[in-house]
Amino acid sequence: MRSTRLVSVWPVGLVGGLRFEGPVVSGGRVVGFHTGWRPERPFPLDMAAFAVALPLLLARPGARFDPQAERGFLESSFLGGLVTPQQLEPKAKNCTEV
Repeated sequence: MRSTRLVSVWPVGLVGGLRFEGPVVSGGRVVGFHTGWRPERPFPLDMAAFAVALPLLLARPGARFDPQAERGFLESSFLGGLVTPQQLEPKAKNCTEV
């Protein structure tokens, strides 16, 4: 997490009825997500599956979790104000380790 420049991501275990859930990485870039629920979400990630660099938060003071977000879209409401899915930084050996 210390090397996070913007938003880093990794897989997490035992989420949504799956053994694991998280980013799919190809060529060092996030190209999709392994998820069992609503894969069309902009950021189909669990809250425990990402870290945000403090300088990014300070640069975007308007970034917030939307308390009115639809169920399951809280992470997307927050991350969408910070980065695009293409800017995510895969950790945990290109998201191969939980």
